[in-house]
Amino acid sequence: MAWFDIMEDMRKMQEEIERAFPEFWRRTPLLVSGDSKQGDVVRYRRPLTDLKETENEFIMELEMPGISKDDIDIKVTEDSIEIKAEKKFENKEEDEKKGYFYQERRYQGFYRSIPLPSGIKPEETEAKFDNGVLEITMKKAEEKEKALKVNVK
Repeated sequence: MAWFDIMEDMRKMQEEIERAFPEFWRRTPLLVSGDSKQGDVVRYRRPLTDLKETENEFIMELEMPGISKDDIDIKVTEDSIEIKAEKKFENKEEDEKKGYFYQERRYQGFYRSIPLPSGIKPEETEAKFDNGVLEITMKKAEEKEKALKVNVK
């Protein structure tokens, strides 16, 4: 009997689809922003993300290579977190003068919005960015009683 991990098989399938249709994913931005006069479209990639839960907190790690910590915007609520990072590029005319023959790494930002499994304290959230990895620590809120027994009269 062969053992398999369904999540690993799903991840491999997603990678195969992305390899088969790379232009489709590249032309479909998750969000669009930019200067309408210039006609710039900012394309956001989804950063690779790990979310761990400990007894008192959630710890999220996101890979965002090429981004500066000043370009990262984090919004936290009691039940979700939104991370957006936009890489600043020089004028397109200047890019053409740099002698690029072929350029595949033309992404401009990262975006991720994640619902959290239980409540957190937004005011106690901390973030640090080191070597392309953003680590966000979110303290859990006190758990409320999940169910309340009601006596029948």
